[in-house]
Amino acid sequence: MPRPVSIQDDVILRAAKEIFLEKGWDATTSEIAAKAGVSHGIIFKRFKTKQALFQTAMQDQSNWGQAIPTLLKSSLGRQDVETTLVELGALFVEKFLVIIPALMMAWSNKQETQNTAESAAANKERATKALQAVKTIAAYLEAEYKLGRIRDTDFEVVAQAFVGALWHHSFLQVMLTGGKSGPAKERRYVRRLVKAIWSGIAPE
Repeated sequence: MPRPVSIQDDVILRAAKEIFLEKGWDATTSEIAAKAGVSHGIIFKRFKTKQALFQTAMQDQSNWGQAIPTLLKSSLGRQDVETTLVELGALFVEKFLVIIPALMMAWSNKQETQNTAESAAANKERATKALQAVKTIAAYLEAEYKLGRIRDTDFEVVAQAFVGALWHHSFLQVMLTGGKSGPAKERRYVRRLVKAIWSGIAPE
């Protein structure tokens, strides 16, 4: 009977992501194996090539996008809109600070790791998810308007401006501080952003 697998894939993927972000495509599978505490052979048993390991490790494997409709649905008509937007914005920034470095690494090494068709498909999937997030936020804002809790405006534009500002802020933090500015500072930025948006949608 074969030995049960004691090292989970996510341990290897966490180690791979950390090493790839630190050293780029020059990172070796031996370094990743050492970081994960596994034998070099295990890497290629789980992931057939270095390219396959890179692609899997640099993708955002979480289903955090599902948290967006859950948060908005539970807050609709109950929690005040400003607080909901702050919570939502903090969630976006937290994830963007992880996603942006991974995307930068994947894009800078795409010729080694992906063919053109795979790259185009991945970009389209990311764009689709981003558009869905904007539409979900816009639908939430429109529902709050119908409840009389905010005033009427172009909710899709507001949602797009909100998500775009969070992405741009996160990108700057990655470039200027390595994404290590800290949760408290990030939440302060989100509160300032929501305050600016609120001046345009607060009920009359």
